[in-house]
Amino acid sequence: MKEKVKRSPLFNRSTRKIWMFAVTSIMLCLSVLMILLGHISIFLVSGFFLMIALVALYLSLKLLLVQVAIASALTLIVLYQDSHQLILLKWFLHTLVYLAIGITVNCKVRAIYQIQRHTEEMTALSQISTSLTKTLDLSELTNQVVDHTFSLFQADGCTIFLMEEGKRSLRVISARESQNDPEILAQILSNQPRVGFGMVGWVAATGEPIISGDAEHDPRALHIQGTPVDEESVMGIPLKAEEKTFGVLWIYKLNLDAFNQEDLQLAQIFANQVSVALANARLYEHVRRLSETDGLTGLLNSRSLLALTERAINHTMTAEGCVSLFFIDCDNFKEINDCYGHLVGDQFLRFFATLLLAGIREGDVVIRYAGDEFVILLPNTSLEAAISVGERLIEMIRLGTMENNPALKTTVSMGLATFPKHALSAEELIKHADEALYASKRNGKDQLSVFVPFNSDEKTAT
Repeated sequence: MKEKVKRSPLFNRSTRKIWMFAVTSIMLCLSVLMILLGHISIFLVSGFFLMIALVALYLSLKLLLVQVAIASALTLIVLYQDSHQLILLKWFLHTLVYLAIGITVNCKVRAIYQIQRHTEEMTALSQISTSLTKTLDLSELTNQVVDHTFSLFQADGCTIFLMEEGKRSLRVISARESQNDPEILAQILSNQPRVGFGMVGWVAATGEPIISGDAEHDPRALHIQGTPVDEESVMGIPLKAEEKTFGVLWIYKLNLDAFNQEDLQLAQIFANQVSVALANARLYEHVRRLSETDGLTGLLNSRSLLALTERAINHTMTAEGCVSLFFIDCDNFKEINDCYGHLVGDQFLRFFATLLLAGIREGDVVIRYAGDEFVILLPNTSLEAAISVGERLIEMIRLGTMENNPALKTTVSMGLATFPKHALSAEELIKHADEALYASKRNGKDQLSVFVPFNSDEKTAT
């Protein structure tokens, strides 16, 4: 649920100058009219100043004081024209009383408005905090952050940057802009500011927030190529975990002087909540990735096999395509381990993994299943196309040699099954590819076998 802090639609910062000009002009015109009339009712004078005070409630106290000074001088001129000095003094004192009432009301109402606004903002932040803690999915979380940023600050754009590990640059993980221009958004998403350069880089380097009422003319600004040159106000707030900056929350509005120090304070509180939520999500993602990654080869491990296969099949079912899967076994790995030791064996497995990666296509996934067994998932791949890939892999591995130990060579046994020809589920596809692998090993190794049901007369090897 998006929480929006209520603000006056008529008396906001973007229209303040217009209202200041309008009220001052009306006041001057009425004052000139008072002079021309030569005399005026005390009630009209008092009511006039009370009106000024009430209108100024939504503007600024400085404006009210300027108006009071001008109006007082003009009123004295009007009252001085009256021959009755006592009446002049009486009227003037009445006017001062009403002015004092107006200033007092102005200060009190503005204080009440500030308290009400602060209460609404704190309520919104509390609800936002609850919302952000409900998910650990990084993509969903960043979308929520952008939604809340737009509603909390009535922003025209928001970008979330994260520091690149081991690099002095940032990458965009989520962005939105109110114009909904895909070309502009593409330029924003491809932006990778360097730490210490530009306004975003300055925030990342210093760990300090930034606010600018005219970003285009800010000396720290660097323009993003392909985006329009607009008058805009910006806020950049560092995202921190354990006092270390790991990202930047960037907020902008397409008009000048749109943010003030109160907005910056609110943004810092909001950014603290975002930092905690993002840090938790990134930690969860890191742990999940470690649990699904093989420590020796850097490939995905068997934990991710079923989920990836199910995802590929679900996607294929909507497109009426095929999914193929190889089970692969390194034929003489046991002999390598026995002759050269486990250290060399580990080096050979890493080399074997690089051969498999070099032989697959974009979109294919290599998984270390266990020991010297590997799996290759081929989404959107027919049986015939998979056989072609498998034959190429077998030839590459026959010819492959390790740079530091060229005597080490191997061959592979491969089993292949394709959805929906050989299986109707992810579990069946994995099981049948494994059965085809053992057919290759029974038939002499160094070959590719396609799964064949027991009641079929088809050949199992290629």
